[in-house]
Amino acid sequence: MVKAFKSKMLMCDVAKEQEHQMAVKKHKENILSDIERQWEEVEKQKMKDYDEKLKAKLEAEYIKKMKNTKDVKDQLEEYKNNFIKGLKEQMLEGELIKRQCEEENEREKLRALDRMKKTQQVREDFKYANQELIKF
Repeated sequence: MVKAFKSKMLMCDVAKEQEHQMAVKKHKENILSDIERQWEEVEKQKMKDYDEKLKAKLEAEYIKKMKNTKDVKDQLEEYKNNFIKGLKEQMLEGELIKRQCEEENEREKLRALDRMKKTQQVREDFKYANQELIKF
């Protein structure tokens, strides 16, 4: 009877030890599961932070490129406007010179015409004077 009792107690102790080991194993699995979950959360947070930094960097780069593009476009527009303004000034200057030349030519024609009229008048005066001398 004592042997049977000791045997049953030993079986009870073994069963209790197995239950304890199962509880420890389950507790260990829960802890490992918590650790794994926390590690995943940390990794997700790291990835999220990295994505946000990358997004901010890309946005800053995009803004910088757009500003540079706008600056280049503005410079090109300014250059184009200055070039057109210069061409217009050259055209106006050319037209002014042309007009001045035309006016000078007209004045020269009028002077030449006046000279011819004076010469013609002088001839007529000489002719009239000669005729008057011939009459005497």
